[in-house]
Amino acid sequence: MSIPSSSWTSVLQDIISSHNERHRIATALDITATTLSRWANSEYKPQRFDLIRLVQAVQPQHRQELVEALEEEYPDVHTWLLDDTAATGSIEADFFAQVLNVRTTTTESLLFWRISDMVLKKALDELDRNQLGMSIKLIQCMPPSSDGRICSLRESVGKGTAPWTADLEHEVIFLGLESMSGYTVEMRHVINHDDLSKNTTFPAYRGKFEVSAAAHPICLEGRIAGCLLAASTQVGHFSQQRLALLATFSNLIALAFNKNEFYSPELLDMRVMPPPDKQRPIVATFRERVWEKFRPVTHGQERPSSKEVELLAWQEIESELLKLPVDASTSYRP
Repeated sequence: MSIPSSSWTSVLQDIISSHNERHRIATALDITATTLSRWANSEYKPQRFDLIRLVQAVQPQHRQELVEALEEEYPDVHTWLLDDTAATGSIEADFFAQVLNVRTTTTESLLFWRISDMVLKKALDELDRNQLGMSIKLIQCMPPSSDGRICSLRESVGKGTAPWTADLEHEVIFLGLESMSGYTVEMRHVINHDDLSKNTTFPAYRGKFEVSAAAHPICLEGRIAGCLLAASTQVGHFSQQRLALLATFSNLIALAFNKNEFYSPELLDMRVMPPPDKQRPIVATFRERVWEKFRPVTHGQERPSSKEVELLAWQEIESELLKLPVDASTSYRP
């Protein structure tokens, strides 16, 4: 018996009007193209689990339209997608073993990149299992400036699912008191906001695609290296279960740092950093600065390592940014 057509089936009909897309989605769902067409034609009614997987399978540009259409027939569809029973409450022991193996067998020059890459990928998989859209970034404390104080943080590496790009490393920006990350590091505890479109009691900015966000400090023996920052396209995405997972990943990613990259909280003196559009032209000079510092050294001089040269370039950029005029009332977060 046919089921009366609904809004979401009409949306699905449009999505699978392409032969290639119909077969791609059917393959992703492990069903036949005929079954998928019958869903779209209201001949069969898929189960809740099937609908969740369907939302995951469609292309990102169609996902929001499909979810909104599903909401007309299934008012609690957002609850399905955010249901923490779909997100594991713990991380497999094998993953901990993999991270520990990398920590003990990787050379120092590669350690940060290997562990941060592993942990960020896993965090993204666990915190955005339904692929609704998330970014997760590792935010590092800049080393103390000439006056011995830590004045800012720097976005170091990041991963994303659509609508963000998969690799967010190129989106480097400096953060300070105006940001959720700066506030998290200063307070040294987790910060969570369910809806960035509403007023907050702490600094936060609704950047592109961001609806909710959470940040957790990265600490060791009372000292701090930065924070792990996650943002979602969904309201209220960071439930207590997901915040617990974020805390675990923050503890894991601490293994990527050398002990001297954790700083005493007494050194923190966060400043308000300029807005991103003012920063980007200066940040864009990073590679040029690194190249200049790699010019041939004179006889007897020791050539600095790549890490040392890059750090010098970032410190130069931070110094220039701190000299730019800022509006102390600015509340934003890239």
